[in-house]
Amino acid sequence: MTTSSDHQTPPTASGEHWYELTATLTQTSCELFGDWLSQELETLESELEQFTTERTAHNAERAR
Repeated sequence: MTTSSDHQTPPTASGEHWYELTATLTQTSCELFGDWLSQELETLESELEQFTTERTAHNAERAR
């Protein structure tokens, strides 16, 4: 039997609730999170580098 909880949508980074949450964060917290996220992205890019071809690397550089 299907219930309403089976069809929940994930939260999105928009709307009034999002703004209320981000308003409670300090600038330092935002910077620390940004630094952590950048490091995680670099790690992920390194791990996935084996799947990059010369063509996809060239297209990625053009997109920047």
